[in-house]
Amino acid sequence: MLLYRNRASLEQIRANVHAFDLPTAGTYDTLVASLLGGLYERVADEVAEAYPTGTILEVGSGPGRLAVRLAQKAPGLKLTGVDISPEMSERAARRAAGAGLGERVRFEVGDVGALPFAEESFDGAVSTLSLHHWSDPARGLAEVHRVLKPGGEARIYDLAHWLWRPAHGASRLDRLAEASPFGGGAVEVIRWPASVPAFVLLRLRR
Repeated sequence: MLLYRNRASLEQIRANVHAFDLPTAGTYDTLVASLLGGLYERVADEVAEAYPTGTILEVGSGPGRLAVRLAQKAPGLKLTGVDISPEMSERAARRAAGAGLGERVRFEVGDVGALPFAEESFDGAVSTLSLHHWSDPARGLAEVHRVLKPGGEARIYDLAHWLWRPAHGASRLDRLAEASPFGGGAVEVIRWPASVPAFVLLRLRR
């Protein structure tokens, strides 16, 4: 019985990672996003250093934790978050408003496969732990490429390769990058927490 329960739990975890089917945005915000505070802090520092001013698109913005941190670190930035979940977008908008950032940070409901923005709209793009949930990663990267200005960079933080395969059966990040309009990119290992190589950073230049 114990073996069955453990196997069932493992299958449910894998299903959650693939389908992102946590019950509510509030549950995700409390149980997952709050535990990733250190990672968001690191990402915000890196993106703020690369883009102290300009316009940034966050794909898969979730409850808005990263967007708010980034806006606080870079007062010259304007951020637009897009998430497929209306509940996540509403929660993110409330968080930004509560932090007094409503004029510089906004959120929209949308699918990365059909981003609701014109071509060459953003100086840069960032995505954190979202790519492995995209139903069509190749299409998503093509859309990110489309909305970036020439010379703009997409910084996509996601699960490390040893976690990527259970989460998604598609090609690895380097192969996706090569097949995308970006024509390739750099994949860097992110050691967090501590020295655990649990994440990677895919950097793509338009």
